[in-house]
Amino acid sequence: MPRRATPGRPEGQYTQAVRLFRLHQLLEGRPNGVHVDALADELAVTPRSIRRDLKALETAGIALESVEIAGERRVRVRAGRTTDPIRLTRYQRYSLFAVRRVFDVFTGTPLHDDFAQLFAKLMVAGEDEAAMAERFLFIPDAPRNYRRLKDTIYEVYDGILRSLPLQFHYDGGTTAGTRKIEPYGLVLYQNRLYVVGRDVVKNADRTFAIDLMKRVRALSSSPFTRDPDFDVARLFDGSFGIFGGGTTPHHVVVDFDARLAPHVEPREWHRTQRMTRLASGDLRVEFDTTGLTEVVTWVLRWGGGAVVREPAELRDRVRDELDKARARYA
Repeated sequence: MPRRATPGRPEGQYTQAVRLFRLHQLLEGRPNGVHVDALADELAVTPRSIRRDLKALETAGIALESVEIAGERRVRVRAGRTTDPIRLTRYQRYSLFAVRRVFDVFTGTPLHDDFAQLFAKLMVAGEDEAAMAERFLFIPDAPRNYRRLKDTIYEVYDGILRSLPLQFHYDGGTTAGTRKIEPYGLVLYQNRLYVVGRDVVKNADRTFAIDLMKRVRALSSSPFTRDPDFDVARLFDGSFGIFGGGTTPHHVVVDFDARLAPHVEPREWHRTQRMTRLASGDLRVEFDTTGLTEVVTWVLRWGGGAVVREPAELRDRVRDELDKARARYA
């Protein structure tokens, strides 16, 4: 027999964390406050649920206050010390427009919503705002659709900001299945979001792509203590991209045709890279990396214009991929 819905609880999974984030956003965007009944209507829950959520926000450290405006009792985020408005130059405003475009790939998620609110506070609408917005275009490389993952991202946010373990089913990696991690931060790499944290079962630092995480739940009943020595950046130290492969570095040597040199030479592919022009005019790129997975993809993108000299393992992996591709065209 199906369970009856609890009064005041909206249908669907993970609604509590989502509602708390949306409630906070509503309050942040309305400095004059909002009546509890109006909040309940907007979030499709009962006033009683809103009052519980307001207490949860206060428990999380968000200062709220009740005020009477126009004869109506409202709740709002407690106003801080009055400061002078931030004045931006025309160049600074243009820079903000440029940065804002990068976040468009996350439309429908808290990342985009929070940045949009911050942008609205910093920017003062002017006659040339529309024209300025058209002077910077960001074309993402095959962005993922994060709109359908907003509930997942809200749960991840909740886990990171409140130090709550995350439990989920993972469709990627070498061991697909149920996982439990202590999340420490988010990583944005090639327009894809990853969660970095400690895998509780394996007792090891791991990285998970958010779009491969299913049925994500922040475990509010068992908060963890963050390791003060954990450094997200250090986790990727020496890697080529986001996937490492251990602590022992591989010395990579790849030669590029002279015709490709102008496209390869101006860019920093790895912090340890060294580039040398050969007598033939070809370009030799060398670096030391802890993983080869993304190096294989990087070499393949240049087609016949790149050849691996070292290490032998990388040569073999690239050759195997080329043989497989050739076989599909046979």
